[in-house]
Amino acid sequence: MKRTVLKARNREALIEACLAEVAAHGYRDARLEDIAERAELSTGAIYSIFGSKRNLLAAAMDQLSTELAGELDSLTDPELPVTEVLRGAARVWMKMATEEGARDRFAFELEATAASLREPVPTQPIPAQRLRDLLTDRCLGTTRTTGEQARRLSVAAHALLSGLAQRALLDPSAVSTADAEEAAAALVRLLDRSGS
Repeated sequence: MKRTVLKARNREALIEACLAEVAAHGYRDARLEDIAERAELSTGAIYSIFGSKRNLLAAAMDQLSTELAGELDSLTDPELPVTEVLRGAARVWMKMATEEGARDRFAFELEATAASLREPVPTQPIPAQRLRDLLTDRCLGTTRTTGEQARRLSVAAHALLSGLAQRALLDPSAVSTADAEEAAAALVRLLDRSGS
């Protein structure tokens, strides 16, 4: 097997092992030895590929964000109205809450967020930036959304959808995809009140 293919496979195995260990034990208690063992590799592989536990965590966060961005790609049509983008985003978040491995992914996300908050400059969640991009220059009545409107909507939508997805994960009967779509679409009313 070529070295680059093997390295890519090892990288993927370590990221998956990191997701599982951090979800199960928390970031601080997830040991590199346990991550390496779960991936059937050595701790030397972690240092060789990532350099540190922090860099491994960042790579796992990036992978989750890339997966989410891929799910949101169906909403890139510039002719979709802003409410349809919000409804589509709600479907993506709710789908993620019901997929296999959802509990581990959400637990990892919470742990990664907590770890990020301990940094001198916390990182911005990539999904919020992706939503902002998707909500910019969208049909809103007879006008189009501005960058500032998209920024405000993306912050509200990210918080709302993350909360609803977590609620659905903890109690599947508490919130439906239709409920999430309606709640997300209702965020457009925030723009009416702001006068922007």
